[in-house]
Amino acid sequence: MRPMAPWLALALLTTLPAHAGESAPDLEATEWLYSSQIEAGTRMAWVPDGSGRLFISTMSGKVLVVVNGAVQPTPFISESFNQAYQEGLLGMALDPGFANNHYVYFFAAMPGYRLQIFRYTDVGGVGVDRTILVDGIQAGRLDYDGGGLTFGPDGMLYFGVGSLNAERSADDLTGPQGKIHRVRPDGSVPTDNPFHDGAGPNVDSAWSRGFCNLYGLVFQPGTGRLWANASSPPGLQIFSVSPGDHAGWGQYYNNQPAGYLSPVYAYLPGVFDEYWFTPTGAVRQNGVATFTMMDDYLESYSYRKGTRLTITDVEDPSFNGDFYVTGHPSSTSFTVDQPEPDAVSGGGQLTRRPQGEFSMGGMFYEGPRFPASYLGNYLFTDFRGMLHRIRFAADGSVATEDLIVNHEAGGGFVDVTEGPDGALYILSHYGYILRVVPVPVEQAVVVSPLELSIPEGETKTVLVSLAMPPTVDVWVKVEAHGGNGDLTVVEGASLRFTTDNWSVPQFVTLGAAQDADAEIEHASFTFTPTQAFPAATVQAHTEEDEVPEEPGSDGGMAGDAGSEVDAGTAEDAGAPVDAGMAEDAGTLDDAGTLVDAGDDSDAGTGLDAGTVHDGSTMPDPMENESGGCSAGATALPGVLGWWLLAGLLWKPRRARK
Repeated sequence: MRPMAPWLALALLTTLPAHAGESAPDLEATEWLYSSQIEAGTRMAWVPDGSGRLFISTMSGKVLVVVNGAVQPTPFISESFNQAYQEGLLGMALDPGFANNHYVYFFAAMPGYRLQIFRYTDVGGVGVDRTILVDGIQAGRLDYDGGGLTFGPDGMLYFGVGSLNAERSADDLTGPQGKIHRVRPDGSVPTDNPFHDGAGPNVDSAWSRGFCNLYGLVFQPGTGRLWANASSPPGLQIFSVSPGDHAGWGQYYNNQPAGYLSPVYAYLPGVFDEYWFTPTGAVRQNGVATFTMMDDYLESYSYRKGTRLTITDVEDPSFNGDFYVTGHPSSTSFTVDQPEPDAVSGGGQLTRRPQGEFSMGGMFYEGPRFPASYLGNYLFTDFRGMLHRIRFAADGSVATEDLIVNHEAGGGFVDVTEGPDGALYILSHYGYILRVVPVPVEQAVVVSPLELSIPEGETKTVLVSLAMPPTVDVWVKVEAHGGNGDLTVVEGASLRFTTDNWSVPQFVTLGAAQDADAEIEHASFTFTPTQAFPAATVQAHTEEDEVPEEPGSDGGMAGDAGSEVDAGTAEDAGAPVDAGMAEDAGTLDDAGTLVDAGDDSDAGTGLDAGTVHDGSTMPDPMENESGGCSAGATALPGVLGWWLLAGLLWKPRRARK
């Protein structure tokens, strides 16, 4: 661990209150505990014995016990370290068999610039029987000692040693620096370690190599792979490590060549980055936009897959917005998903939001309290005061990376863990613990109305918005299912919602085709977002204007002269050849009968089949419609004034035109 440089600590503590911050719209972070006793905190772990105890290790050497949100008067252990020389407890792990053996393990930077792993036994709530397991590892005279400590599914103990202030190469197998090590719980070395050579020169405990500073180590459930958070001045990296892997430090830190382990995710230290695109550097084809950066000052690989970027000032504004990187066609270009029509434009720039300064402890969320979309996500802390969330694509690669708790600057986040209640707990180096829980409302597509009746040949509209602000631009795709093609999306098949317009309803027009049959058609219209939250569905049916003919109900009267021919046809009795017109039977050629065919019963009188009661007409159907929309939740609170630090500590990595 690089505990913290004095200038950084002073700046962070004096710039903003340590407790000020914000959370993702679906989370609520509140202060669970504050105590001056846990200042300089490094790790925390819930004791798996049902006691509800939370252990917190500190640089000073004390391991505090917290019960029901209160620090207990008696610490678990109390060692003595001089923090001015970067001494202190760096790592902590509880034995998987704690219920039986009550072992708790620690990784410490000891006096005399050496690293040590030792064990205590929990007896009556107090640590006893201190046992040294690993000793004699040289510590850095300034920092970069590492500190990651965890148990693997194989029952072995894994720990990460940093570059020791780069005093020796991380590539050198004869030294412990820059490596992940694997030992038995008693400190002995397994002979199946990948670099084990017995009496040879290698450090037999070495399991993988090529890392600058290893603070966070955790195994991913279901895969058996070890995830390692490694930090260096040029870049902050998250690795998924196998035995024998070489991560490339100090030759490579982001774009490792074949034969080296590339990071699963990486980000650049600093407040923000700006980078301009070439004059024709925005190209969109088949729903994928490719952006080409202006030159090779910074490779596109610096923005790893899943990185969230803001695109602004492109001449065609349809390219602008917030997006996640999806790929890298070349070292100077990257892609994002944009389900819009094909286009070519230029100009504009990317902006990378601040992501932190030093990656710290991490975990995989497996609890029941958060929405299902959190299951299996990798969560990790950054010392600047940030909790990151990584979600995975179907192939296991990073799909999205977001900051879900942001207390910059001055947060000092060093560790995160899941509590017995399913909540997340974040430890700050500055003496407080945050408790994070999901808020009741989840992100959703808000559609109104959800049921529609559409007359043939006409259209109806629905209103669409989001329930809360999105982290990046969200497209909603509208598709019809069923209805034999009679019910379709006329307009608005693709809607785009941003952090600015998410609550403003957009219109989708649905239509019903005119057909010759009298069957009512039914269809479902799905409103599917591009992000991982549920789709909405509208049910619709047609209103038919064809009426089936009823047998034996002729449109003419019983004694009508046109009774043999339906009154509604071309030969309707009330047509120009009406029996009571010029050729009326009662005129010159009158048959002389008493009842003239053109008399009161004339087929063209008030009961003429073509009058108001014409058998071919019927009353127009009445409509009874209702509609509305829900604008959803309120917008996010304003972002903290992190820019106050920009002029003091950090500068943009790139600002070109």
